[in-house]
Amino acid sequence: MAHLWIRDATGWQAEKLTGACFDFASFSTLHTEEAMVCRPGALIVRTDGEGSHAWTLVASPGSRARVNGRAPVAGICALSDHDEIRTEAGVQYFYSTELLAEIEPFPEPERPIYCGRCRQPIATGTPAVRCPGASCGIWYHQSADLPCWTYDKCMICGQSSALDAGFSWTPEG
Repeated sequence: MAHLWIRDATGWQAEKLTGACFDFASFSTLHTEEAMVCRPGALIVRTDGEGSHAWTLVASPGSRARVNGRAPVAGICALSDHDEIRTEAGVQYFYSTELLAEIEPFPEPERPIYCGRCRQPIATGTPAVRCPGASCGIWYHQSADLPCWTYDKCMICGQSSALDAGFSWTPEG
């Protein structure tokens, strides 16, 4: 899931982007119905499905919001990994698509999915990890009985399998 790097008193913090959009003015996540209301300033809007990495900055006419120092053309700018966003008030954010490995219940698949390490099918609802590698996304079991993810790095892309690895990139303020 994409996130914004936001600076607070302790330094840069990653905030997951959820919902339909993020409003810089209210510093809050908005849902679809709310996102349809015309707002002054700038929003970032999810332009693909839930959990997507595709987000777009949408700025109202006359907005001083900037992406990498430039005004969005026609008020719209598709965001890319590590883009710097400056809001009306001059507050600096960074957009990132980097993911962290996390244990989650395996979602119900359309077809059987097999673990990247042990090659056994992964049952719906069982603890699993999806490799966060940029071009990977292979699923692994992750339980006391089947610690396939933490056993070693990803079999496909070589991604570290440490669950506490943290982000490899952070903004330099």
